[in-house]
Amino acid sequence: MARRVTAPLAACGLLAALAACSGDSGGKTDASPEPGTERIRTVVQLSELCSGIGDGHPEAARYSGDGPHRTAVFRSGYRTDKDVTTGTVLQERVSFEGLPDLSKTTPVSEIELLACGKGERGEERERDCEYAESGRLDPQESYPMYSQTFTYTVYELRTGRVVDTITRTPQPQCPSKIGYRQGGSGTPDKVYAQISDREASQVLKQVVEGPAR
Repeated sequence: MARRVTAPLAACGLLAALAACSGDSGGKTDASPEPGTERIRTVVQLSELCSGIGDGHPEAARYSGDGPHRTAVFRSGYRTDKDVTTGTVLQERVSFEGLPDLSKTTPVSEIELLACGKGERGEERERDCEYAESGRLDPQESYPMYSQTFTYTVYELRTGRVVDTITRTPQPQCPSKIGYRQGGSGTPDKVYAQISDREASQVLKQVVEGPAR
């Protein structure tokens, strides 16, 4: 049976539940085929459009006028060097001034913009991340953390038009949890920096809160 490790003690000080390296549950991989839009009714289902938005979603809100513009933000990226896919997950805690918080069940008809962030693994060593096995408080594993650059492509959801592309190498932040039971090929040798919801909010602030482009 494969051994598992969980939350980084240095990053948050608390133990977290196991997460597979391939991403959070419900995420789609970059290899997903371009979907139709008929069955995409809620925000969480918009993750499929990050792998191929096509002509957009005809039921989305019209993108026009002054901001802020209600935006669904997703992120895909690597946790470890043994990941074979990058799970696409909704960044639910991304927030913008003047906009209500989103939930997974928010209707597509309320969304104007779709922001899809994709991670690219870097070569710069940032720090070490310590992890403990579930149920133990003392550090059991330590992994070097390397940089990861995220590029957010912001789409007009109704048409699929690219509104902006923004690249950011985030502040060093250990993955909240790692595992190597599935989605990988063995024990990781390194982990990669993550972008927090707060930093994603700062990256997207100008395009979301500003007038339509």
